[in-house]
Amino acid sequence: MANEDHNKTVAETLRYSTEQFDKTITFIASGALVVSFAFIKDIIPDLKAAVNKAYLINAWYTYAGVIFLSLVTHFISMLANTWAAKNQNLSDEAFNKGIKYWNFPIRFLNITMIVALLVGSIFLIKFINLNL
Repeated sequence: MANEDHNKTVAETLRYSTEQFDKTITFIASGALVVSFAFIKDIIPDLKAAVNKAYLINAWYTYAGVIFLSLVTHFISMLANTWAAKNQNLSDEAFNKGIKYWNFPIRFLNITMIVALLVGSIFLIKFINLNL
């Protein structure tokens, strides 16, 4: 009984942590995209004369990509949770082997989002530095 309670607590904590990560990464990417759209004219008054606009455009694409990957990751997480619910009667070994199938793409996409967020921010900062 205590083991079941512990497993339930661990699962709830993991689910909460995953939800918070998804919310945070989406919030940061969306915020960076919106702020760069809204305030770029205040930072770079003459956008038509700006150089290397590709940095700005690549930053926007990167932030949009992070938002999209967040949605994909959330969808895969939903599928993993459905699989886990349907297969909770498996032995621990079989369950852990099966859940690894879902964990790898989620971890890969999470790391990709973190790196892409950094890359998008570097693009945006580079654009601003080149045009100040």
